Amino acid sequence: MLLNCNRCVFFSHMFKLCVSYLGIFICVHSLRAETYDLSASIAQAMRVHPGVRAAAVDVDIARAQLDQANAIRFLPQFELRSVIGPSPEARGDALTGNTMLSHLSVFTRTEATVVQPLFTFGYLSGAKSAAMAGVTAQQAGLRKARGDLELQVAEVYFGLQLTQDLWALALEAQSDFQTARDFVSEKLEAEEGDFTYVDLNRIDRFAFDVREKVHEAAKTKALAESALRLLLGLSEEDSLTLADPLTPVDVEIEPLEFYLKRAGAREDMQQLQAVVQVRESLMQVAKGEQYPQIFIAGQFKYGYAPNRDDQLSPFARDDFNILQAGAVIGVRQSLSFGLTSAKARKASLEYQKLLYQTQLAEKGVAIEIEQIYRELIEAQKNMAAASTARRATRRWFISVRDGFNAGLEEASDMIDAAKEYGIIRAKYYEAVFNFNRSWARLQRAVGRSLL
Repeated sequence: MLLNCNRCVFFSHMFKLCVSYLGIFICVHSLRAETYDLSASIAQAMRVHPGVRAAAVDVDIARAQLDQANAIRFLPQFELRSVIGPSPEARGDALTGNTMLSHLSVFTRTEATVVQPLFTFGYLSGAKSAAMAGVTAQQAGLRKARGDLELQVAEVYFGLQLTQDLWALALEAQSDFQTARDFVSEKLEAEEGDFTYVDLNRIDRFAFDVREKVHEAAKTKALAESALRLLLGLSEEDSLTLADPLTPVDVEIEPLEFYLKRAGAREDMQQLQAVVQVRESLMQVAKGEQYPQIFIAGQFKYGYAPNRDDQLSPFARDDFNILQAGAVIGVRQSLSFGLTSAKARKASLEYQKLLYQTQLAEKGVAIEIEQIYRELIEAQKNMAAASTARRATRRWFISVRDGFNAGLEEASDMIDAAKEYGIIRAKYYEAVFNFNRSWARLQRAVGRSLL
């Protein structure tokens, strides 16, 4: 009996322990799910952003247009019509026929017409090529939409990291000056040291500037959080925690020529090349309209009315009782030569214009890549310089702070040192942000994913 009780206690303890571990696992998993690094942020935005969804629909529309172009090549006209109606009685033939309207019956008639193009002098093949190039253009547009969203999320993500660090920096400065004020106030009350109420007033004056920076940083941080929430499709109730603080991205910067050679990988340039193919195909379509369209056409007719005599003469016609079938080869030619010639010339000029615009775009892309590259190099140098200055001002600030606490430094000296130390630290964070953002922009400028 005692053994059974011990077993119950043991299993009860194990059950509670398992439940506790399960609860801890669920809590930890939930916390992880609410923590976003750059990769997770981009993946979440891809799932919910309407712009990417719209670009995917554009691809489906282009594919539907390609299906239409393929359908035109095979049985573009295939019609079937069937009717049923009253049939007056008719007896005899074309010479001695007699109709009795009082004797009615029901007739049925079915007609089928088929037209199949045989040779169109490039008209149909040009339409298909244009539709295929349209699919390629929209696929490049979808990749561009995704790449643009990557860059947008990265910029907002880095911006939120910056605002969080600046906000923490402002809170730290506020805490340091409150500590300094309490220290001076205690010394004045105890009448120790060489501090005066002028020192206390100076600290209070600069504390206002610090509080102002705290309020500004809190506002900017809230706006950055709202922007990232909007991109990720999160509500205000959803938790948003960044996985890491603002640090320089670990990348190796290649020479400028490395990036210039990869300009062709840009989605907008690929899209432009596809549009050039569309224009070239439309030019072929316009030229094909000037030539005859050779086709084969077939027709089948069958009608039956039980209350009418069949007409055996080939010269007699009765639409109620009929059986016809046949096929012909035909030629369709537009005689509006002035109109078709003008359309072909217009299509050719539009194609030539687009070629010139492509050349201009290639030059513009090269300038854009070089500009972003120069900005990245500048940001890298500024970041290195700010890091050096941050170390120097930190030593200055610590030296003055220790001297101030020992009563060897004036309050104005400590304020100046703290002010410069805060400014340099903020500039360092801004330099890191500019470096990360320039890196992201350069990746997008050469058509490379940020991930």
